[in-house]
Amino acid sequence: MAVTREEVIFAYRLLLDRMPESEEVIQNHTRADSLRSLLHGFMRSPEFLEKATSLAVTRLPLNVPAIELDTDASDHEVAQCLARIKEAWTHLGAVTPHFSVLTESQFLPENIEGSLEGFWASGQAEAARLADICQRFELRDLPSKTCVELGCGVGRVTTGLAKLCATVRAYDISANHLAYAVQRARALALTNIAFHLCSDNLLETLGPCDLFYSAIVLQHNPPVVISRLVRNALRSLRVGGLAIFQVPTYELGYRFKTSEWLAAKHALDMQMHCLPQARIFEIASEEHCRVLEVREDAWAGPPNKRLSNTFVIRKMA
Repeated sequence: MAVTREEVIFAYRLLLDRMPESEEVIQNHTRADSLRSLLHGFMRSPEFLEKATSLAVTRLPLNVPAIELDTDASDHEVAQCLARIKEAWTHLGAVTPHFSVLTESQFLPENIEGSLEGFWASGQAEAARLADICQRFELRDLPSKTCVELGCGVGRVTTGLAKLCATVRAYDISANHLAYAVQRARALALTNIAFHLCSDNLLETLGPCDLFYSAIVLQHNPPVVISRLVRNALRSLRVGGLAIFQVPTYELGYRFKTSEWLAAKHALDMQMHCLPQARIFEIASEEHCRVLEVREDAWAGPPNKRLSNTFVIRKMA
């Protein structure tokens, strides 16, 4: 099936960080066999490879200073942190639901009407990328699998996951975001998605799954919350299952002390946090999982300030 004009524009913005040079170029790309082949073609282009090389040069070196942060806290403190985060994201879901998912001006409320097709197309592209990762790491027979998505937002990626897997359990901390996600699933007549509003403490398990997915979500939570979420995610995996998720793991000048953060006043807005790789490796080991691969990604802003990683982790017997 040929790709749409909006999917071509999204590929340009995502992979080349620019708009297409002409309508003729857009129409040429719509002749691609599928969205997957379009994205693969872009990633093989000299322009993309040059940009990827230049980004690699400006990334943080290994000998940056250590950061001071709490990576664990009591159940009560985690619940207090989550209450703050829930308040902020419930507000964001009411005032900027799409922009709070993808922070580009075209997705602000005043612009969203003309940008919705591109917004949804970006989610389909992300689901296609996830399918490629699963194939590479031999998580086979996705149409029979159960997927848990943490931080589904308005359902941008959720509907794509529902077309890949037998069942999707989609969680979010904001009831306002979830209302949009439910509406989107109904519009597409997708009946294999179960939406869940996250509890205030996240101490319960997420339920058994074969695939766990989360991107541009964990980074908006304090590190003590990220630790708890990663642990619950890995605990939910069936043997042989994969967890594919993104977390910033370092930021220049970052510091987090739970007591100080809870004592401070915070605006009802998104925050950026990180959790060191070493802590994620430790949690994976404790939950009988094996880290298969860690890749630097571009999800969390300037690579010369903040290091973000995508993890691929398998549950072992």
